[in-house]
Amino acid sequence: MPHSNTPEEVHAATLSVLAFHALSTFELTSTDSQHAPSIRESIGLARLAGHSLEHFERLASRVADLGGDLTSLMESQAGSFRAFRERTRPKDWYESVMKVYVYDGIMTEYCRSTLTALDSKSREVVDSVFDDTRSADYLRECLRSVVADDEVIGSRLALWGRKLVAESLTRIREFAAIPNTVFEKPDEALLQRLLAGHSKRMSDLGLTA
Repeated sequence: MPHSNTPEEVHAATLSVLAFHALSTFELTSTDSQHAPSIRESIGLARLAGHSLEHFERLASRVADLGGDLTSLMESQAGSFRAFRERTRPKDWYESVMKVYVYDGIMTEYCRSTLTALDSKSREVVDSVFDDTRSADYLRECLRSVVADDEVIGSRLALWGRKLVAESLTRIREFAAIPNTVFEKPDEALLQRLLAGHSKRMSDLGLTA
């Protein structure tokens, strides 16, 4: 007789994907901190890495509370995260910072809209992660300054942003296809909201989506 997943197992699997996302962001911002063009950016990005690690630990703790094996759950998704990383490999520090800004922005909006089926405690943990705007606020100001100072880099980042939004939308469709989770396939209305949110965030940088 096939095993029927309990709500706890489904919610643990869902949170493990978000934990993997937080860990990936930690790794990326840690690397960006090491290669930052100035001490100011190095410090700022190191702090962002710390915030991402905090998010990972909150999600990991909730997975454990639900009885999930975080390592095993994350291992089952390692291939898809690796493939996304390869598809969106940045050429330099500027593109790497932009990747976090674009992808995290879309992921935040998507998860807010689709993870309503989580139990109340898990939803509380997820909300605490996505309500944390420190990363978005810092990256917006950092990139806005870059764009204002260098038109050539700004034009390149605008093009890179267009690739990233397409890859990010592909990624959330991949999330929706993960079995035994509460991720949902985005309908047309949600896709339009995600694109509108992305356009607003790009406009905040002085760029056109």
